[in-house]
Amino acid sequence: MRHEDFVAVFADPDVAEKALRSLHDEGVTTARVASPAPFPVVHHTGHPGPWRVLGWVALVGGMTGLGCAIAIQVVTSRHMNLIVGGKPILSWTAFGIIMFELTLLFAGVTNFTALVVLSAVTRRWFPRRTRQQVTSERIVVVVPMAGVPEARRKAIRGSMSQAVEVLS
Repeated sequence: MRHEDFVAVFADPDVAEKALRSLHDEGVTTARVASPAPFPVVHHTGHPGPWRVLGWVALVGGMTGLGCAIAIQVVTSRHMNLIVGGKPILSWTAFGIIMFELTLLFAGVTNFTALVVLSAVTRRWFPRRTRQQVTSERIVVVVPMAGVPEARRKAIRGSMSQAVEVLS
């Protein structure tokens, strides 16, 4: 852990939220929150993490899967002159099952891959000691203190006075 970080550990999400609001009132906007669960307190920092992009990743993956399914079905049907259930060679109703399955498959695979990659990247934002505290079902608030004047440091410490444990 860097010595210029102020780390406060909270057992209750409501107390952590109150501390973050107090920090925000003091003008501190650099606080980061590490949480074992998606508590609403995480969003009060303005830095909820990269998880908000997962929906867009799933959408892009699903649209890619849909495009691949249509391409596979059209190319296969035209090449082999397949007639399914007496319908024309290019029948969208016959392609529905394959389009649905590949859309979900691609969306799921890309979303899982993005989740793994983003978890690895996000994990590096916090010191090891902070990550160890998060596994203990506690909310950890990290405030960078590099270049912060002493008067402001005292205000930050006062805002975090409700913490169960302070690691600084």
